[in-house]
Parts: sequence; structure tokens; C-alpha cells
Amino acid sequence: METVATDTRPDHNSLGKAAGITGILALILSFVPFIGFVSWLLAPLAILFSLFALRRTPRSMAIVGLITGALALVVCFTWIGATKSVGEAMSADTFNPSGEARDNSNAEVMDASIKTLWNDIEANKVAAGQRYGGKRLAFTDEKIADFGGDATNPSIQIIGKSDGYLNYFVTASFSEKDGPAIAQMAKGDGVSFICNEISESFGEGYNLRECTLGH
Repeated sequence: METVATDTRPDHNSLGKAAGITGILALILSFVPFIGFVSWLLAPLAILFSLFALRRTPRSMAIVGLITGALALVVCFTWIGATKSVGEAMSADTFNPSGEARDNSNAEVMDASIKTLWNDIEANKVAAGQRYGGKRLAFTDEKIADFGGDATNPSIQIIGKSDGYLNYFVTASFSEKDGPAIAQMAKGDGVSFICNEISESFGEGYNLRECTLGH
């Protein structure tokens, strides 16, 4: 009776197995948000294990570890690029997308109202940015809701939007020379002013800066 010899030698390349398993795990986790940061540790380990494991046979798992580890790093770097792009888009000001400092002191004056401007931003931020950005905005008889700042940097708050029982405020900041006049005002008074700068506020809405009383 003829017997067939089988190769029962143990697999001595345990490091190759570790490399393959680590690389596969790194690649899988790299696609998972928040948890994927673990791949920054696992992927280099898989590549390192693979480089040492390639010196022994069998090399199949070492090759798997090398490939999956490299792919995991590619995915991680892709996540960084995407996150950076999203962050830049979120931090960009609708009214000044370039973020460059600019002087609007001699810019065109445009009539506006606090609530209309708020509604325009909610309807279409891009269109609102193109319409109001880079201009001086003149507001007429806006009702004062509250005061803020101090004598050297006074500010007033005006309701930009009312949502049931919740009010959303727009802050208009003035220079020290307008402080005495603002100190004589009261809540509910109408006030007219021109602002050189408008910027988005955190969350929603906008704020006004470099404002002066009167038209």
C-alpha cells in the first residue's frame, strides 16, 4: 500500500502571521471614524513586522501585512486631508472667505436691517456673503435689546431672530467716542448706525464691528 508523504512541518514564521493580522486590523479600523486613529499605531507596526518576517518562509502573511499596513496609512492620510478641508470650510467666514485683512472704511454704503440680514444668511449664506461682504452697512432705527462691553469698547445687542420664546442677538461693537452717547440710551430705544465689518458668529448669526452712530 502506497503512502503519501505530507509536509507537517510547523509554520515558523509567526512574525509574518502577526504582521498580516495587524495589517488587516489596521486597514479595517482606518475606515472607522474616531476609532481609526488606532491605525496610526497598528499600520507602522504591521509594516515593521513584515519587513523582518520577509526574511523567513512562508512569506505570504508578511506580504499581506506589508500591503494592508501601507493601505491603512494611505487611508489615514486621506482622512487628514478630508478633515482639514472640512475644517477650513467651516472656519471660513461667509463675508470674508479669503480671511485676509481688509479696510472697508471707504467701501460702498449699503442700507440693511438686522432681521433681514439674518434671514438672508439663513436662506443662502453664499448669496448673503456676496451681497453684504466688503460693504459698509447702514442700519436705521434698530431697537436696542441690551448693552455690553465697557466705556472704551461699548456694544449694543439687537434681536436678529425670534424663535418662540428664544431670541437670537446680533452684537454691534462701537469705538470709545460713541460711549457717552450710548450711555444715555435705554433698552427699547431706536438707534441708527453704520458698521464697516460684518462676520459670522459662533453657531449661527453674525456680529457687527467698527460701528459708528448715525448715518
